[in-house]
Amino acid sequence: MPLHIRKALLVYCSPAGSTAHVAGIMRQKIAALETPVTAIDLSDDPDVDFIIPQLFDAKDNICLYIGSPVYAGHPVPPVMEFIARMPQAENGFSVPFVTWGAVTSGIALYEMGAALAYKGYPVLGAAKVLSRHSMMWAMEVPLGADHPDAEDDRMVAALIDAVADKLKRADPPALAPSVLDYQDQSLRDQMVQESFEQAKTRFPPKKVLKERCTQCGICVENCPVEAIHLTDVPEIGPVCIHCLNCVRLCPETAILADLQPVYERICDRAEKIKERPCTQIFI
Repeated sequence: MPLHIRKALLVYCSPAGSTAHVAGIMRQKIAALETPVTAIDLSDDPDVDFIIPQLFDAKDNICLYIGSPVYAGHPVPPVMEFIARMPQAENGFSVPFVTWGAVTSGIALYEMGAALAYKGYPVLGAAKVLSRHSMMWAMEVPLGADHPDAEDDRMVAALIDAVADKLKRADPPALAPSVLDYQDQSLRDQMVQESFEQAKTRFPPKKVLKERCTQCGICVENCPVEAIHLTDVPEIGPVCIHCLNCVRLCPETAILADLQPVYERICDRAEKIKERPCTQIFI
């Protein structure tokens, strides 16, 4: 007897918008298949303390689609924290997805898949989707330019169809964890040894120019982790994930970061790694 999935839950964090774009394609496709879907943007200050008990209390036949951008080879902390807070599932399934900026998708999918499986949400499908590099908004031709594109969207939609076909079975076949552990061993070992918190030390420091700041609050409103507080000037706390929304969106350029050395480093790294395929679905 086929399973009846009562709800699809779509959770994502998208400081720069690429992961939200992929989530939007998924939401349209899931809804077209007549499955109720609830979307939660972790970048938009959701009340997670309220959401988790409400959506998971029944623990019954929920498919969780959960997405993150790749930062320094890892998922962003809000996504992993959400997974860690989820109660153990009884009849749950999952579909992790990541967007990456043409340097490396790292071990993000593997880390998400392993955490989801531990919580009782076996992985039915997954995706890595090429996207414009979020730190290169000022460059004329950034890495991952013009992505996600129509072909990327088509592949994401195909993933949703394939997962839907699996869910028609009484015992949907899950992916083996090794399927998402696809990086070269040396690169994988490097990323396993360096956590995201350690990698943050290599990000450029931010400088706030008090004389330019008008206290408009745009940096506070657009910080996905509530790391910024306004006093005389924006104060950036240690939970900052270095998405650089504050630098990119400040209308007075009152928050600065020297990105030129970063551009050179990440372009050199992309050339050395040459990860292919760029967009890939796993089913």
